[in-house]
Amino acid sequence: MFGRIDLEFLKQPQLTDWRFVGCYPGLHYTVYPQYAFRVPDSEETIRITRAPKLHGDNGLRFWLSAEWAQGWNGREQFMSSYVANAAFEVISEAEFNTLVTAQSGELLVSRPLPLHSHQGFVGALVLYSMKTDFIVSLFAEYEDEFIHFYWDTTA
Repeated sequence: MFGRIDLEFLKQPQLTDWRFVGCYPGLHYTVYPQYAFRVPDSEETIRITRAPKLHGDNGLRFWLSAEWAQGWNGREQFMSSYVANAAFEVISEAEFNTLVTAQSGELLVSRPLPLHSHQGFVGALVLYSMKTDFIVSLFAEYEDEFIHFYWDTTA
């Protein structure tokens, strides 16, 4: 699993190079827009991004690609500081699932949880949380898959 030190080894231009961050093999995601929530005026959004884990990959490029999918076109200059300010707080699988459940609680149609079976958990990170922002960005690594959970509100 990656950490802040891995991010620091990247060259600045790589963080905004779509060939590096925009094309992780197998990346796919599901978006729950504001109208998927009980109170649309809360302007919440959830994006769950997944990809099969490539052999020998620590997940950093997957995370950057998952964040890039949020739509940084025209705002590329802010991507570097956004990822640099992430918390990189290591958490357990139970903590990951609790945070996902907490942010998914207002969906009109419940999302099947946990996001992955309880087999093959490697590690998880809190990158952003409600402690500091109106953003929750979580990363989980399993033996066969990477998952990125992203929640925000513009309200």
